[in-house]
Parts: sequence; structure tokens; C-alpha cells
Amino acid sequence: MRSIRSLKTSARGAMSGRSGTLIMAMVIYTAVSFIGGRLANSFFPGTDAASIAISQAFLFIMTLVFGILYAGVRYLYLNAARGREYSLSDLLHFFKNDPDKVIAATLVLSLISLVLSLPVNFYLYYLEVGTTLEAKMEWLMISAGLALFVAAASEVLTLPFEMTYYLMGDYPEMSGFAALKKSVSMMKGNMGKLLLLKISFLPLMFLSVFTLYLALIWIIPYMEMSFAEFYRDMIGDFADNEEIK
Repeated sequence: MRSIRSLKTSARGAMSGRSGTLIMAMVIYTAVSFIGGRLANSFFPGTDAASIAISQAFLFIMTLVFGILYAGVRYLYLNAARGREYSLSDLLHFFKNDPDKVIAATLVLSLISLVLSLPVNFYLYYLEVGTTLEAKMEWLMISAGLALFVAAASEVLTLPFEMTYYLMGDYPEMSGFAALKKSVSMMKGNMGKLLLLKISFLPLMFLSVFTLYLALIWIIPYMEMSFAEFYRDMIGDFADNEEIK
């Protein structure tokens, strides 16, 4: 396996002269995801149990659609990394080519996130905030801590499945569940390195605060391209281009 520094260097090289389309792809995905979340709140604004359950169900369904779009993001970035033809139309690749298999894979990933988020949702929706400043601050701190824990746990538990969307792009005949299984097999012994690759971007994420987060417009595509380079390294794109078995 190549070093993290080498993967990130390759990612910057792959982005050279292509950053406009790559950035726009992430902007579109982020905007669609944000709008979907806002729609859930707008359509089901109630705070009673029924409204919350319906809102969460709607958001879960939207997540499956977002999964198809995100698979398109990874397809576009992989094409760009390999120097192949690519365009924003790649975002719709899986909408036009067996979206059901992406939905099946995304369903598994979404269920993991859903189960992990249940404690946070319970705390946010059913426990009283309190009336005093101290009580509100305590509620806020605990909520933030739970959210960070869920985000970290979700990252770790979904690491084995990180290669799923890339595999479905490279192997159109591969089903969603087969891609999940193959990803788990590929990631054995490599999860630590991918986690370190992700952690290596934390300083840049922190520094983006000083640009009012505007730097994320470049940082997030840089991260995404690095993950594409990680996948390419795993399947031998930089060696003998051997096909995985």
C-alpha cells in the first residue's frame, strides 16, 4: 500500500485542472442533501411522537435517494482520478443503471446510522431542555457529546463498506449486497490506514473555521479524491492493474 502522503499527492495531481467540476459535484450533492433534510422538517413540523416518526421515516427514504446520488459522486471522482472522461452527468449514473442495487447497499449503511442515532433522537425529542441557563447548557453539551459519539461510531462501523460504491461502478454486474461483502473482504487489514487518511484531514477541517468554512469547498473534494486514490491503490491501479478476484 502507498503511504498516506503519496495518496494525497496523487489526489492533488488528479484534481489539477479538474477542480471546477469536482467541486460543483460536491456542491450539488450537499445542496440536495440539505434541501431534503429541510423538506422533512417543513412537511412534518410537529413535535409529537407521530410527527417525529413520520419525519424520520421520510428522511430515511430520502437517505436512500441520496445514496444513489453519492454513488454517482464516487463514480465521477473515480473517472477523474483515472484520467477518463467525466462530467456532472456522472452524478446520475446509478439512477440510470440499476439504482435498486445502490438502494440495497445504502439501506444497510442507513440502518447502521439509524440504530446509532436512536439514543440522540430520544434525548433530543423526549427529554426536557429545562428552563434555567444551566439546564439548557447541560442539555446542549450532552446533545453535542452524543452527536459526536454517534458520528465517530458511524465512521468506524461503516469503514468496512467504504469501497462499496466504487465496486459497483467498476463491476456493473455486481449486486449491492455482493459489493458490500466484497468491500468488507478488501478492507480487512486496511481499515486502520483509511481511518488515518480521514484523520489526516482534521487539521484542514479545523483551519477552515478561520475562512468561515469557505475552504471546505476545496477540502471536501480533496478528501473525496484521496478516497478514490485509496481504492485505486487497493485494486492495483498503480501496479499491474490486476483485476480483483
